Amino acid sequence: MNERAIFEMLPSAAIYAIPIAVGAMLAILVLRGWLIRRSVRTKDRVARAYSRGAPEDDVETIARRIGRAASASGDKSELAPLYLALAREHEKRGDEEARMSALRSAAGCGALHGSEAAHAAARMQLAEAAYASGDLTSACEHWHLARGAYLACGQMDEHARVEKRMRDNGCPTDWVLTDF
Repeated sequence: MNERAIFEMLPSAAIYAIPIAVGAMLAILVLRGWLIRRSVRTKDRVARAYSRGAPEDDVETIARRIGRAASASGDKSELAPLYLALAREHEKRGDEEARMSALRSAAGCGALHGSEAAHAAARMQLAEAAYASGDLTSACEHWHLARGAYLACGQMDEHARVEKRMRDNGCPTDWVLTDF
């Protein structure tokens, strides 16, 4: 085949190739969007389970469960939700110091061992406590970490809510925090 014949065939081939390529791209984008929405729904369900469906035991029972989970080798992702439940029980008893300690443990375990949803919930409670005591610097730091955890676990509504809260309180933006 000579070059002239090839150039004459290209437009007729492009007439068929372009719509097929566009259709394939649209199918890929639709599938990708469906997978992302499905993943976010699953993560939201898991996050709601951590935030409201945590164990409703007394302090001693939760402390024993934490001890068993901490000493067990392997998956430590259940520690953060257990510490959140412990914080909730301390709050019911009115022991604010123990509550804050449990929240710090929940945030640390969530950051180290997973359970981004529990990490975010703990950071939000720590931020609110700091804000209530007038410590805006600590509140901004906790909001910043909670925002990242919400993003990591796919809770986009919560991520946006924290971002708005940070803006409303004049917290530093990411470029201020990372450009030094």
